[in-house]
Amino acid sequence: MKIVSVILVFILICSGFAYDWGGSDYEEDSLEMGDAGVVAKVPGMCWACKWLLNKVKKSISADSTKDEIQGKLRAGCEQIGFLRSMCKGFVKKYVSVLVEELSTTDDVRTICVSLKACKPKELIYL
Repeated sequence: MKIVSVILVFILICSGFAYDWGGSDYEEDSLEMGDAGVVAKVPGMCWACKWLLNKVKKSISADSTKDEIQGKLRAGCEQIGFLRSMCKGFVKKYVSVLVEELSTTDDVRTICVSLKACKPKELIYL
């Protein structure tokens, strides 16, 4: 019975996020994607960025074209579930940077941090 309660709470939380971000089109005006730190504060943005870029990076080769990479980015957003509209807005805004970065040897976390989708790891001073 306890696991059923946990699952129901999880579904309610996910529904709330889906309702808040609702619709199939991402409203770019509602979030300034270029402002430092703003994107990283969006729940799930870091995870979504790393998930998407990992998926695309594994499916492209050195001779993949810009159009193929763009298509894979958009297709990946269709598979991300309730973060789909946020993902589409992110890809739309940064598509040229994402295509360029996916052609490098940078790891996906580095790319997502540079696009401010993830916070940089904080240094611990002793």
